[in-house]
Amino acid sequence: MTSPAQRRIRIGIDTGGTFTDVVALDEDSGELVTTKTPSTPSNPADGFLAGVRKVLDLMGATGDDISAVSHGTTVATNKLLEGKVEALGFITTEGYEFILEIARQAVPDGYGNSYFWVKPPRIVPADFVKTVGGRMDFEGNEIRPFDEDGAVAVARWFKDHGITTIGVCLLHSYADDSHELAMREVLRREHPDAVVSISSEVLREYREYERSMTTLVDAAVKPDVSHYVANIHHRLDDFVSSSEKLPFYIMKSNGGVLSADEV
Repeated sequence: MTSPAQRRIRIGIDTGGTFTDVVALDEDSGELVTTKTPSTPSNPADGFLAGVRKVLDLMGATGDDISAVSHGTTVATNKLLEGKVEALGFITTEGYEFILEIARQAVPDGYGNSYFWVKPPRIVPADFVKTVGGRMDFEGNEIRPFDEDGAVAVARWFKDHGITTIGVCLLHSYADDSHELAMREVLRREHPDAVVSISSEVLREYREYERSMTTLVDAAVKPDVSHYVANIHHRLDDFVSSSEKLPFYIMKSNGGVLSADEV
């Protein structure tokens, strides 16, 4: 007896605070099924996988019929909104250690509101900001060479103080990222347990304050998001009988997607 032809079902899942919403599309027949399951804030992956099981049951399908899974989640957003940012370090160009404090000097609703406006707390305490010598100009020309010895001292300081999440934003690295890459190599060698984000890979655009903040946010959420995505990707293997991993995509804020491996 021949086995039934395998279907091609794409599943999309959005995890909210109360419910996990699921939509599945049979690519061949066009059948569209939607459902939802209670979210599990203590471990969002449980609600996610319960949603996969439920929609497959509704379609009379199995895990082998899944062609791809896409996921939208607020795990990173929630971490920031709830202020659950663990000790975070910041490395920038010598002389620019107060870049987060100076910011853009903008006041919401104009300077008439400056008396009442309370500046939000900075994402990195001043004590956890370190600088490294070396300088590029806006065209990517090296003005001063990268200070390798200073970089080693900074990396060891973070290691000695138990700070394992670090953002790096050096001036004009959008034009030439060689100093940032060198800083990352020093961190890998001197502080191998550190999770590092460099601005030339996160947001390769001019304006150092915006680049710094975006890089620090990336560093702050990277450990939790990476663990969360890897956990789901691993547990999705239970749905299929083959050794091949299911294609698993994470939605980005711009509407595009990243593969789980890229995350």
